Amino acid sequence: MFQNVHGFSALETGLAFLVPAVAIATGTQLGERMAGRFGTRRTLVTGFAAGVAAGVAGTALLAPGFDIDAAFLTTVPGLVVSGVGQGLVWTAMWITASTGVAPERQGVANGMASTALKLGNAIGLAVLTAVANAGTGGRAGDPLRAAIAGGSRTAVLLAAAGMAAGMLVALALRRRRGAAAPAQTPLVEL
Repeated sequence: MFQNVHGFSALETGLAFLVPAVAIATGTQLGERMAGRFGTRRTLVTGFAAGVAAGVAGTALLAPGFDIDAAFLTTVPGLVVSGVGQGLVWTAMWITASTGVAPERQGVANGMASTALKLGNAIGLAVLTAVANAGTGGRAGDPLRAAIAGGSRTAVLLAAAGMAAGMLVALALRRRRGAAAPAQTPLVEL
Protein backbone atom coordinates (compact mmCIF):
# COMPACT_ATOMS: atom_id res chain seq x y z
CA MET A 1 0.00 0.00 0.00
CA PHE A 2 2.65 2.51 1.03
CA GLN A 3 4.77 1.78 -2.03
CA ASN A 4 2.13 1.02 -4.67
CA VAL A 5 -0.40 3.72 -3.79
CA HIS A 6 1.54 6.41 -1.94
CA GLY A 7 4.84 6.01 -3.78
CA PHE A 8 7.01 5.39 -0.71
CA SER A 9 10.51 4.06 -1.28
CA ALA A 10 11.49 0.74 0.31
CA LEU A 11 13.30 2.64 3.08
CA GLU A 12 10.32 4.92 3.76
CA THR A 13 8.01 1.90 3.90
CA GLY A 14 10.33 0.14 6.33
CA LEU A 15 10.45 3.22 8.54
CA ALA A 16 6.65 3.50 8.41
CA PHE A 17 6.42 -0.02 9.85
CA LEU A 18 8.42 1.06 12.89
CA VAL A 19 5.25 2.73 14.21
CA PRO A 20 3.22 -0.49 14.62
CA ALA A 21 6.31 -2.39 15.83
CA VAL A 22 6.79 0.06 18.71
CA ALA A 23 3.04 0.01 19.45
CA ILE A 24 3.00 -3.81 19.62
CA ALA A 25 6.06 -3.83 21.89
CA THR A 26 4.31 -1.33 24.15
CA GLY A 27 1.19 -3.52 24.23
CA THR A 28 3.19 -6.63 25.17
CA GLN A 29 4.86 -4.78 28.05
CA LEU A 30 1.49 -3.55 29.27
CA GLY A 31 0.07 -7.08 28.96
CA GLU A 32 2.93 -8.48 31.03
CA ARG A 33 2.30 -5.96 33.80
CA MET A 34 -1.44 -6.64 33.75
CA ALA A 35 -0.89 -10.42 34.01
CA GLY A 36 1.40 -9.95 36.99
CA ARG A 37 -0.97 -7.62 38.75
CA PHE A 38 -4.43 -8.96 37.86
CA GLY A 39 -3.80 -12.60 36.92
CA THR A 40 -3.79 -14.39 33.60
CA ARG A 41 -7.52 -14.98 33.20
CA ARG A 42 -8.49 -11.41 33.96
CA THR A 43 -5.69 -10.15 31.70
CA LEU A 44 -6.83 -12.42 28.89
CA VAL A 45 -10.48 -11.41 29.16
CA THR A 46 -9.69 -7.74 29.68
CA GLY A 47 -6.86 -7.75 27.19
CA PHE A 48 -8.91 -9.54 24.56
CA ALA A 49 -11.94 -7.29 25.02
CA ALA A 50 -9.85 -4.11 25.20
CA GLY A 51 -7.31 -5.34 22.69
CA VAL A 52 -9.87 -6.43 20.14
CA ALA A 53 -11.92 -3.28 20.70
CA ALA A 54 -8.70 -1.30 20.22
CA GLY A 55 -7.83 -3.48 17.24
CA VAL A 56 -11.25 -2.91 15.68
CA ALA A 57 -11.04 0.82 16.36
CA GLY A 58 -7.44 0.95 15.18
CA THR A 59 -8.20 -1.02 12.04
CA ALA A 60 -11.21 1.15 11.30
CA LEU A 61 -9.01 4.20 11.91
CA LEU A 62 -6.61 2.84 9.28
CA ALA A 63 -9.28 2.91 6.55
CA PRO A 64 -8.96 6.67 5.82
CA GLY A 65 -5.21 6.15 5.33
CA PHE A 66 -5.99 3.95 2.35
CA ASP A 67 -7.38 6.89 0.39
CA ILE A 68 -5.23 7.53 -2.68
CA ASP A 69 -4.40 11.08 -1.50
CA ALA A 70 -4.02 10.31 2.23
CA ALA A 71 -0.89 11.32 4.09
CA PHE A 72 1.09 8.84 6.21
CA LEU A 73 0.05 10.67 9.39
CA THR A 74 -3.54 9.65 8.63
CA THR A 75 -2.58 6.03 9.31
CA VAL A 76 -0.60 6.63 12.52
CA PRO A 77 -3.55 6.61 15.00
CA GLY A 78 -4.83 3.34 13.58
CA LEU A 79 -1.37 1.77 13.57
CA VAL A 80 -0.78 2.75 17.20
CA VAL A 81 -4.18 1.71 18.55
CA SER A 82 -4.28 -1.63 16.72
CA GLY A 83 -0.63 -2.35 17.61
CA VAL A 84 -1.15 -1.85 21.35
CA GLY A 85 -4.27 -4.02 21.18
CA GLN A 86 -2.36 -6.80 19.41
CA GLY A 87 0.40 -6.70 22.00
CA LEU A 88 -2.09 -7.04 24.87
CA VAL A 89 -3.84 -10.00 23.29
CA TRP A 90 -0.66 -11.80 22.24
CA THR A 91 0.82 -11.65 25.73
CA ALA A 92 -2.30 -13.05 27.36
CA MET A 93 -2.67 -15.66 24.60
CA TRP A 94 0.81 -17.11 25.15
CA ILE A 95 0.35 -17.20 28.92
CA THR A 96 -3.01 -18.91 28.54
CA ALA A 97 -1.65 -21.44 26.04
CA SER A 98 0.72 -22.81 28.67
CA THR A 99 -1.36 -22.36 31.83
CA GLY A 100 -2.24 -25.64 33.52
CA VAL A 101 0.06 -27.64 31.26
CA ALA A 102 2.58 -29.96 32.84
CA PRO A 103 6.18 -28.71 32.53
CA GLU A 104 7.16 -31.55 30.22
CA ARG A 105 4.30 -30.60 27.86
CA GLN A 106 5.04 -26.86 27.64
CA GLY A 107 6.77 -27.25 24.28
CA VAL A 108 3.78 -29.08 22.81
CA ALA A 109 1.34 -26.47 24.14
CA ASN A 110 3.33 -23.57 22.77
CA GLY A 111 3.94 -25.39 19.49
CA MET A 112 0.21 -25.93 19.02
CA ALA A 113 -0.56 -22.30 19.84
CA SER A 114 2.16 -21.11 17.47
CA THR A 115 0.92 -23.41 14.69
CA ALA A 116 -2.66 -22.20 15.11
CA LEU A 117 -1.47 -18.58 15.02
CA LYS A 118 0.64 -19.12 11.89
CA LEU A 119 -2.15 -20.98 10.05
CA GLY A 120 -4.66 -18.30 10.97
CA ASN A 121 -2.28 -15.57 9.80
CA ALA A 122 -1.59 -17.34 6.50
CA ILE A 123 -5.23 -18.01 5.70
CA GLY A 124 -6.35 -14.57 6.85
CA LEU A 125 -3.62 -12.84 4.85
CA ALA A 126 -4.52 -14.83 1.73
CA VAL A 127 -8.20 -13.87 2.02
CA LEU A 128 -7.46 -10.21 2.73
CA THR A 129 -4.94 -10.03 -0.12
CA ALA A 130 -7.50 -11.51 -2.52
CA VAL A 131 -10.06 -8.92 -1.38
CA ALA A 132 -7.51 -6.08 -1.67
CA ASN A 133 -6.49 -7.10 -5.20
CA ALA A 134 -9.97 -7.79 -6.55
CA GLY A 135 -10.76 -5.38 -9.34
CA THR A 136 -7.17 -4.48 -10.19
CA GLY A 137 -6.88 -6.65 -13.32
CA GLY A 138 -6.22 -4.77 -16.55
CA ARG A 139 -5.67 -1.42 -14.83
CA ALA A 140 -2.58 0.74 -14.86
CA GLY A 141 -1.48 4.11 -13.51
CA ASP A 142 -3.94 6.10 -11.42
CA PRO A 143 -6.87 3.70 -11.99
CA LEU A 144 -4.69 0.87 -10.63
CA ARG A 145 -3.63 2.96 -7.64
CA ALA A 146 -7.28 3.81 -6.92
CA ALA A 147 -8.32 0.14 -7.23
CA ILE A 148 -5.54 -0.96 -4.84
CA ALA A 149 -6.50 1.78 -2.36
CA GLY A 150 -10.20 0.86 -2.50
CA GLY A 151 -9.55 -2.87 -2.22
CA SER A 152 -7.13 -2.34 0.68
CA ARG A 153 -9.66 -0.17 2.50
CA THR A 154 -12.28 -2.93 2.07
CA ALA A 155 -9.80 -5.56 3.33
CA VAL A 156 -8.99 -3.47 6.43
CA LEU A 157 -12.68 -3.00 7.22
CA LEU A 158 -13.25 -6.74 6.71
CA ALA A 159 -10.41 -7.44 9.17
CA ALA A 160 -12.06 -5.09 11.70
CA ALA A 161 -15.37 -6.94 11.27
CA GLY A 162 -13.59 -10.26 11.84
CA MET A 163 -12.02 -8.94 15.04
CA ALA A 164 -15.42 -7.72 16.25
CA ALA A 165 -16.92 -11.15 15.55
CA GLY A 166 -14.06 -12.82 17.46
CA MET A 167 -14.64 -10.54 20.42
CA LEU A 168 -18.34 -11.41 20.45
CA VAL A 169 -17.51 -15.12 20.43
CA ALA A 170 -15.02 -14.66 23.28
CA LEU A 171 -17.53 -12.68 25.33
CA ALA A 172 -20.15 -15.42 24.78
CA LEU A 173 -17.87 -18.09 26.29
CA ARG A 174 -18.75 -18.94 29.86
CA ARG A 175 -16.27 -19.55 32.61
CA ARG A 176 -16.64 -22.96 34.18
CA ARG A 177 -17.20 -22.42 37.87
CA GLY A 178 -14.83 -24.26 40.17
CA ALA A 179 -13.11 -26.04 37.30
CA ALA A 180 -9.38 -25.67 37.15
CA ALA A 181 -7.22 -27.38 34.57
CA PRO A 182 -5.31 -30.23 36.22
CA ALA A 183 -1.60 -29.51 36.18
CA GLN A 184 -0.67 -33.01 35.03
CA THR A 185 -3.28 -33.50 32.27
CA PRO A 186 -1.43 -34.27 29.05
CA LEU A 187 -2.25 -31.92 26.20
CA VAL A 188 -1.65 -34.55 23.56
CA GLU A 189 -1.41 -38.28 23.99
CA LEU A 190 1.89 -39.44 22.52
